[in-house]
Amino acid sequence: MSQLSDTTQRTILFLIADTGAGHRSAANAISNALRLISQREQEEWNAQKPVAVHASSATPQRSPVSTAENELPPPTYRIEIVDVFEEYSRFPLREAVKLYGPTIRYNPKLFGEVFHRSNREGTVMAMTSLATPLIFNGLLKLFTTIQPDVVVSIHPIINFVTIRALKQLGLQIPFITVVTDLISVHFSWFAPGADAYIVPTEQAKQLYLKRKLDPERVHMLGMPIDPKYTREVASKEDLRKKFGLTQDLPVVLLVGGGDGAGGLHAAVRAISQARLPVQLLVVTGRNKKLYAQLQRTRSRLHVSAHIFGFVNNMPELMHASDVIITKAGPGTICEALACNLPIILSGYVPGQEEGNIDYVVHNDVGVLALDSRTLTDELRRLIKPGSPELRRRLANARKLSRPASSFAIGEEILSFLPERGQPGVWQRQDGQPVHYRMSGRIQSAIRIRRLHNHLPKTIAKNSVIRRFSKTQDISGEMPEQTKRLSRRNIKDRI
Repeated sequence: MSQLSDTTQRTILFLIADTGAGHRSAANAISNALRLISQREQEEWNAQKPVAVHASSATPQRSPVSTAENELPPPTYRIEIVDVFEEYSRFPLREAVKLYGPTIRYNPKLFGEVFHRSNREGTVMAMTSLATPLIFNGLLKLFTTIQPDVVVSIHPIINFVTIRALKQLGLQIPFITVVTDLISVHFSWFAPGADAYIVPTEQAKQLYLKRKLDPERVHMLGMPIDPKYTREVASKEDLRKKFGLTQDLPVVLLVGGGDGAGGLHAAVRAISQARLPVQLLVVTGRNKKLYAQLQRTRSRLHVSAHIFGFVNNMPELMHASDVIITKAGPGTICEALACNLPIILSGYVPGQEEGNIDYVVHNDVGVLALDSRTLTDELRRLIKPGSPELRRRLANARKLSRPASSFAIGEEILSFLPERGQPGVWQRQDGQPVHYRMSGRIQSAIRIRRLHNHLPKTIAKNSVIRRFSKTQDISGEMPEQTKRLSRRNIKDRI
């Protein structure tokens, strides 16, 4: 059975950009929750299937035949997570988004200035107009290739153009925005025309309502964090033994986010110079330079330190720890709350993470410590035996934590899928593919690189030929004008 005629499969498309690790982590968290929901649905259906007794056997056997709507098998979910800028945008937009990591690491003030200046309607609309020609056709190609039943955006700067592209298709594909900033929500998150807006906090919801958008479409469901934060883990003693930690010394976890920013090295140096009675777990993320630097200097530190790069066992590291020191990334903050960890914020990205500081401080689950003296003084108070600050912040973290948020978000997304047994938006009632007259723009978006695939390698590597090979029409042939230009460039370069 083809994908188009299979009404038991639903396709969910997540749109992200790898600007930092947070957006992909959020998409992975929701997709993992969806897989667990699907598994639960299948188990419940199997348990409720009608039982038929066959004459040849006294043993009850489950009947494979189900005709009533409530007896149909639950759908399976095909989940696609796509970095739309890397895979479907053109130069220079594709390269511009790659500047996020280096900018927040080496010139965060510049990023903050860009954030604040762009956080208004006029600037967002102007930026959308500039970006649209560089990604619009790519989005059309993505949608017609993946054929999603629902599209979920987990990045702010693609929402306006995505809604335009979906309207161009002329199909009623639900579009959902999942906001992954706690307080400082950029104007571009709330593009009018989405079917639902999922926000993590009441403050984010109020910003949405100030935009005079439909109040029925906003849902405060929390920040998406991986379902593994809801699972039971080994005891703190067993985890410390696993990581080679001493049982009678407090453990401090230092995390700098996916890009390893947030003053990690300065925090390690400050704790070492203060000779605090602690042991460190340091996660540098994708910052390989910082990882190598800390590994070189680890033997000279006055505290025991275990250095990690990018990790997949963060729940274990958090549950093995007593305190976390991190930059003000929303995902790490909510993960720490799910593990009942008091938080010391050692840095933040200006603009988008400024509100996260208010979230932590206002709810009394942590403090901001931008200088070494503040950081070490706060750490001393938290590791002191019987610390009242530690008890209070642990209690507040338990009240504020929403570890199952990804399940709530997943259920909301599934509510926009077609009813069980009904065809999707890409299908007719008889299960056959939808045939509609595609505009020239959509046709140009669905290219077949037949010529490019058959060119000799030496020519295929030529950047000019690669560029012109993308202008083929839907038949796979290159326009005559493009052929002439291609031949001219080949002749000039040979």
